[in-house]
Amino acid sequence: MKDALVVYYSRSGCTRGLAQRLAERLDADLEEIHEAHGRSGAFGFLRSLYDVMRAREPRIAAPRHDPREYKMVLVGSPVWASHVSSPVRSYLTQYAGSLRRLGFFCTLRGSGATETLAEMAALREPQAETIEHGRFPSLALTEAQLRQDKAPAALDAYVETVRQRMRAAGTPKRRGRPAPRGRSASRPARTRADRDDVAAE
Repeated sequence: MKDALVVYYSRSGCTRGLAQRLAERLDADLEEIHEAHGRSGAFGFLRSLYDVMRAREPRIAAPRHDPREYKMVLVGSPVWASHVSSPVRSYLTQYAGSLRRLGFFCTLRGSGATETLAEMAALREPQAETIEHGRFPSLALTEAQLRQDKAPAALDAYVETVRQRMRAAGTPKRRGRPAPRGRSASRPARTRADRDDVAAE
């Protein structure tokens, strides 16, 4: 069992690439969020926009890894119209109670990182430990930065912050698979994003 878990959803492969880099650098387990229906092509793109604007929470497959067994869980999403992707919304709402120490990352084409990271934090904050309220390690990188590898400083800073959190964390108790915890699908109020200074717009 490793100390960190990297959970992500990726429609085009960009977020997957960043998740794999983070998992390699942190020696973390990797968990991809899967849906019953794909989102490829023009129809998948339109369905994604429809779902995200209505804050829909699609059905996702049960995770292979229990997030309660890790010192740190990093959750990554592509930015869809300045919102967190619908599959990641489902994961955060269903497993919020199991995510004790948490970080976020997102990938985007141009803008929307601030709103997306704030939305991800708002989905988790109501059940966060007091010491972590409103403060999560966060990283946002554009597709161009990832293709050209132009964000080593931001990536290095994020990885180091996560490592510091893990060093400070105690050993989590080993448990069975968590039961999903449902929550209202209403859109959360936007709050400030943590560490937005590393978000590239």
